[in-house]
Amino acid sequence: MRKYYEFIIDYFQDEDGVFTAVVPALQGCVASGNSMEQAYNNAVEAIESCLEVRRKLDMPVAKNSYLGKNVYRVPIAV
Repeated sequence: MRKYYEFIIDYFQDEDGVFTAVVPALQGCVASGNSMEQAYNNAVEAIESCLEVRRKLDMPVAKNSYLGKNVYRVPIAV
């Protein structure tokens, strides 16, 4: 049976509409795009690049230690 790594991708959209994709399990693995689909495709390429570098440098693949998010809410002053 084949084993797979799974990587969570978090998305953010800035005020200009550009989407940023961040892979928490691979420090520094970030991509962007003009749509979520483009950001996803670029994130997949970034993940593959990060994994290739880790293999070449004989580094371990990061364990997916993503533990979720905390949300901090601040009331909006009207």
